[in-house]
Amino acid sequence: MFTSIVQNLKTILSSESVLKETEKLDVIIQEYIHLKNQSNDSEDNNLLAANDLINEIKSKIQEEKQAQKKKGETIRKEKEVLIQQLENLIKNEQNIGKAFSDLKSIREKWTITSQKGVFEQKEIDRKFTKKIEDFYYNINIYKAIQEHDLKRNQQLKEVILNKLEQAASTPSSKELIFKIKQLRTEWESVGPVTKDLQDDFWSKYRNLLDILYSNFEDFKTLQKKEQLNNQNTKEAIIDYISQINISELKHIKDWKLKSKKVLEKQEEWNSIGFVPKESKNELWQSYRSACDTFFEAKKKFFSEQKEVFKTNKSLKNTLCEKAEELLQSNNTDELTKEFVFMQSEWKKIGPVQQRDEQYLWRRFQKACNSFFQKKKEKKEQLDADKETLNKEKETLIAELKESSIETEEPLLEYLSKWWKTNRSFTRKSNQLEGAFQKVLKSKLKNKTIQEFEGENFKTKIEIYKDFNDNGVLLLKENERI
Repeated sequence: MFTSIVQNLKTILSSESVLKETEKLDVIIQEYIHLKNQSNDSEDNNLLAANDLINEIKSKIQEEKQAQKKKGETIRKEKEVLIQQLENLIKNEQNIGKAFSDLKSIREKWTITSQKGVFEQKEIDRKFTKKIEDFYYNINIYKAIQEHDLKRNQQLKEVILNKLEQAASTPSSKELIFKIKQLRTEWESVGPVTKDLQDDFWSKYRNLLDILYSNFEDFKTLQKKEQLNNQNTKEAIIDYISQINISELKHIKDWKLKSKKVLEKQEEWNSIGFVPKESKNELWQSYRSACDTFFEAKKKFFSEQKEVFKTNKSLKNTLCEKAEELLQSNNTDELTKEFVFMQSEWKKIGPVQQRDEQYLWRRFQKACNSFFQKKKEKKEQLDADKETLNKEKETLIAELKESSIETEEPLLEYLSKWWKTNRSFTRKSNQLEGAFQKVLKSKLKNKTIQEFEGENFKTKIEIYKDFNDNGVLLLKENERI
């Protein structure tokens, strides 16, 4: 069933271009599909071979299409180059003979390029045809305006000759030399005049220039003197920069001040006029060398300074972190020396970069200020507590003094209250202790104060145990005993 289909497919596959056999292939595929639908043997070798051949042919068709597309793109690019050459010829070529010669070469190349492909590129071909029309149109216009240009060139050159005649009667100066250079540039930019006028115009032009250059000789002598003065001024600038003692510039401020001076000298250098040609290169090399030496040393200094800044920043950061950490402690008395020491250490550390200096200082100062404010507030609170304590003691003394107590039990109650007021020592503690002892003694009939306190010593110890003083009062009691 599929034998003839396989044979036909092989014929297509062996053809020079399978892309040209597309219509035949479509017919064979339709026949293949029809037979395949009628066949009950899916393992038929010819059926399988036909399927493989169809796939292979389709693959080759895609390859041919890609190759053809690539070839077309190459031809299109070659044609675009020729179109661009033709466009440049239209815009720039004024020699008619050469223009037609170049046009012939471009058209021959176009014909050869077009023969490379069997397919059409209508859009780019129309573009080439349009450029050919533009070429002939421009050539005709050029012929028409060429005569007008010759007349216009004659008028322009007559104006230049008139300006040169006026300059010949003017005293020489830099401005005049510059003006002559401009007139020469203008003359050279103007196109030709008619052949019968060319020799006459050129003769007048050269004669006027000879007169002007003769007048410039005296001016050049004066100019030479001025150039020598400029040379001396530039040598003085070189001496100033090269004699800067780098070893004396130890601080950023020193470098900034000296850099400002050097930049001023550079501005002065740029404002100075010409120097003799024979000295120009040597002066420039000396000046460049002196500047390079200075600025390389400056770069090295600031590079080293950057490392110093980095170290100082690390040290100051450490102090900030330590201050912020210590700030969390409530033991302000013990930490005061530590904060004073850190403030001293901060002063010993050198500067950091300006963008970091203010931030670090504010951070460190904030921590220190917070600590000393905290210490101040704690002291104020302590003073207030002591004042309260003194009032408690004075109240107890007054109450005991006014009471008519005759037994020990209420006296022990007053004594216990008194011991509780011993939780903190004040300046008046000893004075108030004496007053309390005196009143207490007056209330005791059959015992001394020492005996009375001794009998109630355990009560005293229990009271002192509750104090938040790390056992200071208990230690004192132990020493007293």
